[in-house]
Amino acid sequence: MLSLIVAIGRNREIGKDGRMPWPTLSQDFKHLQEKTMGKTLLMGQKTFESLPGVLPKRFHIIVSDDLNFHKEHKRVRVVRDLKQILEECQAAEEEIVVFGGASIYRASLPYVERMYITKIDAEYDADTYFPEWNEEEWTVTADGDPITENGLTYQFFTYERSSRT
Repeated sequence: MLSLIVAIGRNREIGKDGRMPWPTLSQDFKHLQEKTMGKTLLMGQKTFESLPGVLPKRFHIIVSDDLNFHKEHKRVRVVRDLKQILEECQAAEEEIVVFGGASIYRASLPYVERMYITKIDAEYDADTYFPEWNEEEWTVTADGDPITENGLTYQFFTYERSSRT
């Protein structure tokens, strides 16, 4: 099963200059770890390169069309064909989590069955956005109470695909 995890601002902002536009939110970081630990993450090369390295206790599938990009690590697989890997991941029995960036989110959205979305109640100057989605195709199955941290209020939501149009 394919799912995704993302934190977004009020206008679906996710990034500015290759970074998140908001300060680190510790509860969101804990949430991300809870939802991804022990799972396979699917991400683009730029997203992988923004990480401090291979994340512990998670397998990484990195999509890159750069034929010179390679990463030798026992928990990393580099792939070139995004559509093929999305079809493979969609058919998997285990939960595989799309981890970004924007083009990977956009391409994966038709394949995803679950979305873990942190909604940050603020607007940001951004150059990268999460794609629009048809909320009528989704059911909110879980959400947490709003959290306030670093002067920001945010909330966790889980969406399950209920239909396809």
